[in-house]
Amino acid sequence: MPPAPDRLPNADGVTATPSDAAGSPQRAAEALMLTCPNCSTRLEERKCKLFCPRPGCGYFLSCADFY
Repeated sequence: MPPAPDRLPNADGVTATPSDAAGSPQRAAEALMLTCPNCSTRLEERKCKLFCPRPGCGYFLSCADFY
């Protein structure tokens, strides 16, 4: 019997629901957006800016850079 349409096997044969597949790339993109490109530390938010809390790094992203 074929799998139900809401349960689809991926290339590895692991069965996942469409919601699993849709949520994973978004979480990965959010994590990437909150990672410092200089030192890989998680960025912190202050008002509309993201900044690296690691001393000496100095990386920041202002809200104007998002658009």
